[in-house]
Amino acid sequence: MAGLVRVYIATSIDGFIAGPADELDWLGDPSPEDVVPPGAVGFGAFMEDVGAMLMGRRTYDVVRGMGPDWYYGSTPILVRTRRPLDADPPVTARTIEGPIERCLDEALERAAGRDVYVDGGATVRAALDAGRVDDLIVTVAPVLLGRGVPLFAGLERRHRMEIVSHVDYGRGMVQWQLRPRA
Repeated sequence: MAGLVRVYIATSIDGFIAGPADELDWLGDPSPEDVVPPGAVGFGAFMEDVGAMLMGRRTYDVVRGMGPDWYYGSTPILVRTRRPLDADPPVTARTIEGPIERCLDEALERAAGRDVYVDGGATVRAALDAGRVDDLIVTVAPVLLGRGVPLFAGLERRHRMEIVSHVDYGRGMVQWQLRPRA
């Protein structure tokens, strides 16, 4: 069985995935008491089905800046960029160039039948516009940023979505699971 192309991302109410300086402090830090509510999809559970990841360069740089530990463990990471990665990239990360369709095909090949996790605003938009996203899990935080890194602004066309589920994620957040409709 072939894997799915999936998105797992948080956004502000006004549709930004990071502030203007790529800050993520508006998400708040999960506390040890944070428990994934029934019906919601936690990041750990999501990653259990992921065999490879395709992310944009800006997302890669932000994640690398979060500290010395590589956030994605041994998951193969394809970074969509024309520039070389930093001097000492994680062993699981490598660059990829070209049309989004080719990048997704390679990510699916690397995933070996498991899902591909697509991350980063521009990369998510490109995958959506190519008609290649199967599933989106979007957690909306109760904050208005006013400006920052957009999630959906800049799509080339309209995309109708089916709401598969919605759940109160706690701390005022709501999680939607969406599928593109034909």
